[in-house]
Amino acid sequence: MPDVPAFPYGFIAAEHDARHQRVISVARSGKITRSFACDDLPLDLDLRVDGHLLLTTRPAVIALAADWRAVWRYAIADVFIAACQWLPNGNVLIADTSRAQIYTLDHQRQMVRAVDVPRSPDLAPAHNLFRNTRQLEGGSLLVACHHDRKVAEFDWDRGLIWHAPVEGTPYQAIRLANGNTLVSLGPSGRIVELDRSGLVVVRYDMTADHGLERGWIAGITLQFDGTVTYSDSKHDRLVAFDWRSKELRGIFRDRDVLLHPSTHLILP
Repeated sequence: MPDVPAFPYGFIAAEHDARHQRVISVARSGKITRSFACDDLPLDLDLRVDGHLLLTTRPAVIALAADWRAVWRYAIADVFIAACQWLPNGNVLIADTSRAQIYTLDHQRQMVRAVDVPRSPDLAPAHNLFRNTRQLEGGSLLVACHHDRKVAEFDWDRGLIWHAPVEGTPYQAIRLANGNTLVSLGPSGRIVELDRSGLVVVRYDMTADHGLERGWIAGITLQFDGTVTYSDSKHDRLVAFDWRSKELRGIFRDRDVLLHPSTHLILP
């Protein structure tokens, strides 16, 4: 590993590893400040401005109050729930591979709306249908279609409205202010930026750009200053760098603290 600066951010991470199986908050000092033990492997995270944290394990979505007490839970019979998100109206978005659906629930766990995600005939196992999903500001849904190797955008009423193939199995997609889409590509060790036609306009490769041993890029975050941070679940680390210049901002790797991060959030 090259010499790099100390990781400059605090963060929250979901440890998708049976040895830890928890969600942790870590200060800039590298010390754990909060920990929530999960009864299954955690996958996704979303933090509200009031400090309430939403997380998904494979069979459940759990809401934590600002003091990290569990205050709400929704469970399914099969696995798994790939993603969760707080919505502006107070409802919760759930990406459920067992139903091949993305839907929203109110606080009473009643379904408000849903959209089906088509399954390919050769899909196996069923939970590889998609990974991270987010509702965009305009109300459409951006979905990393893991098995089909594409990023797709769905409208709640019209279904599929846009898609673009990618060079690997996507884990998470972020829509950029310029209309392009940032996509993490799992075991390829790459992140790409696609324009609306699906053309790759920027490509990041952890080995070619930073000399890092190839890992597995799962969750990604983008900060206002252009810093992209990714969870490398294979090598138990978070890597932060400037998306345009590729300048390395820092690497967090301490296996006493962090194992197999799936998704993460960067703290202010």
